[in-house]
Amino acid sequence: MSTPAGAVTAFLAEQFRSELEMFRAALDGAQGDAFHTSRLGHSPAWHALHVAEWTRLMILDDRTPNYHHLGWEDNARVQALGTQPAPFTETDPREQIMAALDDIGAQVIAWLEQADDSALDGEVFSAATPGGTRPRRAAMGMQLRHIGYHRGQLNLLLKS
Repeated sequence: MSTPAGAVTAFLAEQFRSELEMFRAALDGAQGDAFHTSRLGHSPAWHALHVAEWTRLMILDDRTPNYHHLGWEDNARVQALGTQPAPFTETDPREQIMAALDDIGAQVIAWLEQADDSALDGEVFSAATPGGTRPRRAAMGMQLRHIGYHRGQLNLLLKS
């Protein structure tokens, strides 16, 4: 049984839209200075930049060498992705960080909404695999789970 062209990408677009909205709602729970305050490891600002960077890298396959919030900074492959200054840092104004997250999310959703399912073929960057890449389809599911994981981290962080 085959699916119509774009059925999977349309499904993924909706999943990313939903997960990013829930992640943003969790970030909205960090009011005032709490957004930039590190507790239990990282600040909500770092979590926002981390999710934006991994989404940009794994979903958009953007190899611009300005990654600094991936969390794998000791990995040689990640170090090669971070030779230019970061476009945003944890100390930047909340509005700029959130706009960066929203922009990446909008790019992912727009790409998925106009792509057919063959756009999910191929491979994208991976710091964890021996060859340095992973199948794009697997990366999509992993990134959705990754966003959900950080949403949970934020919820715990903001309760403490």
